[in-house]
Amino acid sequence: MTKPLDTLIADLASPDRLLRMEAIWTLKKFGEVARPAIPALKLVMADTSEPYLQIMAAGTISRLSPEDPSPTPVLVQGLKDTASLHRVAAIEFLGERRSKTAVLNAMTLLSDEDFLVRFATGKAIGKVVGDYFHAVAVCVAMLKDDNATNRVMGGECLLSIGRYVGDHLDLLTMAMAADCSWQARIDIEEVLAELRRQ
Repeated sequence: MTKPLDTLIADLASPDRLLRMEAIWTLKKFGEVARPAIPALKLVMADTSEPYLQIMAAGTISRLSPEDPSPTPVLVQGLKDTASLHRVAAIEFLGERRSKTAVLNAMTLLSDEDFLVRFATGKAIGKVVGDYFHAVAVCVAMLKDDNATNRVMGGECLLSIGRYVGDHLDLLTMAMAADCSWQARIDIEEVLAELRRQ
């Protein structure tokens, strides 16, 4: 059962970090009806001792009040965080905000050491420019990897954006022709078949 709005707002000030995080996620799902929570969310967003909650609060404010510019600097700062989870969340929220300048300035994250950061960046670019080429390219690189787990992750991420990749299926075909293992070719063929069924 979902808590009432006033309880969720009160939970944002709780000393229990998990309770605060749960409240932030629930408020994000509520959408614009949760606008009364924005002042409490801004207090969470201002707390530099909890960078992940800061980013989550900024993303939730973006959802509740898209016209509010205050979350953008927090999200841009999150792109530089040492924790990859924070970078992923920050770039995803900037994509959701359709912050074109901030997202395009973050294109260096396409070469981040963490695959999920690279994928989230490609997806955010797709949201702001309407072309998911970068996200597809990141996934194709993972599908060609010698590591089976990386190939599975690349395939799952690619399937998650399947409706946007129709124009870029040639990248998968070219990947099979390129120098990659037979295991990678089989995985690419399976993903291609699944994408064509979508």
